[in-house]
Amino acid sequence: MLPILRQTLANYASFGGPNGFSGPIVRGDIDTVKRHLRALESTPVARKVYAALAQGAIEYLPTKNKTGLRHVIERALRR
Repeated sequence: MLPILRQTLANYASFGGPNGFSGPIVRGDIDTVKRHLRALESTPVARKVYAALAQGAIEYLPTKNKTGLRHVIERALRR
């Protein structure tokens, strides 16, 4: 986890808030987000936290495929 956090902070420092983030949400990678949500099914609280953070990222970061991601995340939050 530390390498991911370090790289995220380095990107944030170099590129600023919205442009400093990467990952499946920013890429609009619905299949990866679905896999993450499936992996978190056995820990419902962590799954809800993931979905809530993803929802915020979709709203505030430059994100591809916002409509599709919103649909997946909204479905996850209803469960």
